[in-house]
Amino acid sequence: MGPRRYRCGRFEVDTTERHFLHDGHELALEPRVFAVIAQLLAKAGTLVARHELLDAVWGHRYVTPSTLNRTITLARRAFGDEAGVPQYIQTVHGAGYRYVGPIVVLDEEPSTPARFGPPPIAVLPARVQDLIGREGEVTQLIRLLADGRAVTVLGPGGMGKTQCALEAARRAAPDFRDGVWFFDLAPLQDAQQWLQAVGAALAVPSTDAAALLEAVRRRLQGRRVLFVLDNCDRVAARAGALVVELLRGIDTLRVLATSQEALNFTGEQLLRLPPLALPAIPASGRLLAADIAGTAAVAMLMSRVHALAPEFELDDDNATAIAAICQRLDGMPLALELAAPRLALLSPEQVLERMDQRFRFLGSDAAGRDPRHRSLVRLLEWSFGLLSAHEQRLLEWCSVFVQSWTVDAALGMAGALGHEPEAAIDLLAGLVNRSLVSVVPGATPPRYRQLETVREFARSRLGGKGEEGRARAAHLAAVRSMCHAASEQLRGPRMRECIEQLVQEHGNIAAALDTARAGDDEQAAMDILGALSLYFKAHGAYTLCAQWCRDVLPGSAAAETPERARALLTWGVLQVHAHAEAQELVNPLPEAARIAALHQDWWCEGYAHGYYALHLANWGRGAAAEPHAKRVAALAHQHGDALLTGLAGLAQGWISLSRGEPEAALLELNRVGELGADLHQRHFIKVYTGLAHFALGDLAGAAQAWLEGMRLGAAVTNIRGIAGSIEGGAYLASRAQDWTTAARLLAAAALIREQTNVPLFRFWLPHHESALAALRAALPEAERARAWEAGRVMRQEEAAQEAQVILWRMSGNTERRAAQRGLNLPSGS
Repeated sequence: MGPRRYRCGRFEVDTTERHFLHDGHELALEPRVFAVIAQLLAKAGTLVARHELLDAVWGHRYVTPSTLNRTITLARRAFGDEAGVPQYIQTVHGAGYRYVGPIVVLDEEPSTPARFGPPPIAVLPARVQDLIGREGEVTQLIRLLADGRAVTVLGPGGMGKTQCALEAARRAAPDFRDGVWFFDLAPLQDAQQWLQAVGAALAVPSTDAAALLEAVRRRLQGRRVLFVLDNCDRVAARAGALVVELLRGIDTLRVLATSQEALNFTGEQLLRLPPLALPAIPASGRLLAADIAGTAAVAMLMSRVHALAPEFELDDDNATAIAAICQRLDGMPLALELAAPRLALLSPEQVLERMDQRFRFLGSDAAGRDPRHRSLVRLLEWSFGLLSAHEQRLLEWCSVFVQSWTVDAALGMAGALGHEPEAAIDLLAGLVNRSLVSVVPGATPPRYRQLETVREFARSRLGGKGEEGRARAAHLAAVRSMCHAASEQLRGPRMRECIEQLVQEHGNIAAALDTARAGDDEQAAMDILGALSLYFKAHGAYTLCAQWCRDVLPGSAAAETPERARALLTWGVLQVHAHAEAQELVNPLPEAARIAALHQDWWCEGYAHGYYALHLANWGRGAAAEPHAKRVAALAHQHGDALLTGLAGLAQGWISLSRGEPEAALLELNRVGELGADLHQRHFIKVYTGLAHFALGDLAGAAQAWLEGMRLGAAVTNIRGIAGSIEGGAYLASRAQDWTTAARLLAAAALIREQTNVPLFRFWLPHHESALAALRAALPEAERARAWEAGRVMRQEEAAQEAQVILWRMSGNTERRAAQRGLNLPSGS
């Protein structure tokens, strides 16, 4: 939620400066009362669930129901409102609250609908704890990045390479306008998988290795980007080969890597990370607190202990034992992290005694293993031994998650082990408190992960017990449940939040599909795929969806199950969006509708009919599309489903557009434009509403619809959808004889189509070709070529912003009308 100003009748609320005015006079509100009001205003007219308010205002702390009730009461009092006859804040019993009062958005600055930068899955993790004892190394890393192109931080496992690199990246971030992109290579078996992840993040269609590398280089050319590649150990040599190829082709790229061995490429700068500074123990063996408090290892250990036991004090009595613990742990940050919880339970002398019994740093019989690594394994064994049997087993089972997981997923795993939810929460909290599971910074809702060393240790124990198959089956069930829950959320008001969360689950979904295929559980694989149709459609992750569909569907042709119907629906919807040019392609949607009808899955049947009508209309087969559009309309009416009603109207609008009947199309599209909670479908409708207006010569109406379509496309981060409004801006610029702008925007939109491999639908083509013909007639070839090239190198966010300004100017919006649409007006308007 960005800062905004609102006028609410006689009240004005400024969430930027945190002012609440009544008739121009400021009222003093408690901070959380103001925060609740801001949340409700940001979603005016929409139900805001109690848990949403609790997450947004109180974070993830436990808050009693009475606390929220009191805050709502004070918020009502600020408006002079009454619960019994609400004029501003309405209670939806058992669910949450809704702002129902008058509201006008007063913002005057434009927002950029799309900004180039890392997707959620590649965002640099936020800082959770201070980095202690590494100021010199961080400064050196920043200098090396400024002087060269690539730096690799080297050191054994547990030395803190990741945290040091992350801190350097955070401080250097202002120098990289196109973002710092974070990739954890630990789960990967081949460096090529990392390049595929980069391609997916950049919406580059899946292709062979050489073509993918070239496409990534073209996509990043001119972008000032820092790639942070963490845990390169397993794929160091191949990762180095890919890095040098990217550096050769992208002169603005910088790379910061962490590894136990060099990536070994030309131009690689190395920074070897030493242990944290240790206290010197005199011959007498007696130390005072003042002697050791300033050393890095002791400072870090005390910081982590105080987070768990604030009452613990470093004093002259325990200073010698604390120094000895740091010496035994060799100043390794991960070892200190894992030791800290023990000092919250035992005295330093007791911890030191146990370490004497458990760890013999140079006495391991594992030949060829680095001594520090052997000591870390021993420390993990000791830490593991202090867990309860239930905590140990949950830690082992959670090692099958890929990178991170949600609390619901952990509950699913614990449930498979026979634990009730309350007990499972306690077990997970125990693992977090003992530093064997960590909270992913900045994730909402919270996500959890194991450090890779802990994960490998737990997974080896799991395999040794012969339980990995059962754990992976529980993981499959947890992912399946998560996808089902997401399927419901995607049809409701939380589509945007659900998309953000699913982006972080790609690794777990892929692993679950692998488990299902390995176990010949086709129904589970199809069930997962079928639950994600709206996600892939809205977010535009077509390449990934296509790969999963190809993996899952070919071997299941004979199974006419509800799961197969939903999976075929996902595959068919993808083909309509991503393969619109292939008329001869056999579309699976009729088969999906037929099987869904057999099982009385009316929603799947209706959606399949609706999208098949779109497919047929796109190819000018309006007569063939009509029965399918009517079938989805009948099912929507029968079941009162607003989303299907909207899809039926969209299909009928496409049929009219394909017949050259924009007036009829406009009647259908306007009727359903606001129906349903699917933001992408509403975006789709708005874009074609704009096309119908444009075909009728109503340029203001076209501009208004395309402007709204851009806002909705940005809400689900669908860059190809935004490109439709950029093209609309180009057509309007052409009508205004602003030929240079039209050329730039057409070129920018064409590049997005190429990168996403999603072409124009056929009844859009005549308007597009007309704009291109006008451009060729109006601009000399050399001038047109210069403008076109300028558009090809234009940043997506710049193209979107320029199109937004054109659309706003030609829409004839008043401030009131724009505010009602939730738009920000361009500055200087």
